[in-house]
Amino acid sequence: MRKFIIIINLLIVINLVSCSNLSAKENGINIEKAWARPALQGNPSAVYFKIENNLQETDKLISVTSQVAELNEIHMSSMVDGTMKMMQQEYVEIVPNQVLEFKPMSYHIMLIKLKQDLSLGDQFEISLTFEKFGEINIIVEVKETE
Repeated sequence: MRKFIIIINLLIVINLVSCSNLSAKENGINIEKAWARPALQGNPSAVYFKIENNLQETDKLISVTSQVAELNEIHMSSMVDGTMKMMQQEYVEIVPNQVLEFKPMSYHIMLIKLKQDLSLGDQFEISLTFEKFGEINIIVEVKETE
């Protein structure tokens, strides 16, 4: 009987832990639909995705790392005096309950000096670091467009 009570208590604890993990994810930063353009080794590419901030406060994407490129930078493309310009960003703010899309001609992650070819269908991991939420590792799929 004592073993039965211990097993029941363990199952309750496991259930509570798994439920708390689900709510932490729902109340955090979520990344969806990550993709990158194909490119040859030595060339640049870009990564795009959607960030959803379910926190109760503004957070900032402050850095990105990957194993596929020598440099990984947060960029913003915008039209300036009739010319498309790309500028490195120190950070990107994501306000509560906002979905911010990193997309062509807008925010994106620049992969500079690729260490390998990125071919259609390939997948690789990048790490996004947020000021408050911390680090999130995501899988990026190489494709022509979303």
